[in-house]
Amino acid sequence: MSYLTEFDEREYLKMFYSASDGSPEEKGFALFHRKQVIQFYKKYNSKWDDSTARLLEFSGGAIIAGLISAVPYVNEIIFSAYTEGERKEVELWKFEKDGAHDWADHFKFVVNELENITGDAAWQDREKLLRQRITAIIGCDILQDYPLSIKQNPFEIISTSLCLEAVCKTYPEYKAAVKKLVSLLKPGGFLTMFVVERQTFYMVGKKRWPCFPVTLEQVKGALADAGMVVLTAERDVAPISQIQNPTVSDYKAVLFVAAQRVKL
Repeated sequence: MSYLTEFDEREYLKMFYSASDGSPEEKGFALFHRKQVIQFYKKYNSKWDDSTARLLEFSGGAIIAGLISAVPYVNEIIFSAYTEGERKEVELWKFEKDGAHDWADHFKFVVNELENITGDAAWQDREKLLRQRITAIIGCDILQDYPLSIKQNPFEIISTSLCLEAVCKTYPEYKAAVKKLVSLLKPGGFLTMFVVERQTFYMVGKKRWPCFPVTLEQVKGALADAGMVVLTAERDVAPISQIQNPTVSDYKAVLFVAAQRVKL
């Protein structure tokens, strides 16, 4: 199957990022990710200049929720996604067009509940700020020699979620992909990775998409091989019911890994 021609972005959003329950982050592994992002920026934001720092969201798909807690700490965000459909979804949201996915409940939950900043104005201001600081929405392909569709200056921070394991078929491919991401960082720059561990498939609608079942040890090894120092590596184990009866996916845990490029 081809992500370019067969992936259903709308179905993916509906399945995994529905706001119908009023508290979209309370269930599933998204809560783990959002908390880890908050902790990362609280701990390391003093290592760069917020007024000039640039963040690359690499292969973010149609998802902007992982950037909610990052945006106060950077000046500019380049958002990259592999398919035209994914880029269109982000553009619809950024420019407040009809048919855009509604992320309001995600902003409310992250800002009001997880960051403990009260009031509607807080999450609404955060939403506005993210729209402003996403300055470009571009293509990407980690299997290409240069993985972005437009040449970019090196970044202070790169974040990527649920990407490399969905594209790579072998560990050597995975390690090569990590090296490409690291090459886009400034010396001393930071990479955060949100990873599904030991997942071989996930479902979007009735379509089954394969994954490389990467482990935490392999992620750490790939980062070390690319000249990165691992700063944090957290694991959240899947519920027993999920492991015993995998239907939507067969992931065993989710990982949040943050690393810094060794200064030259």
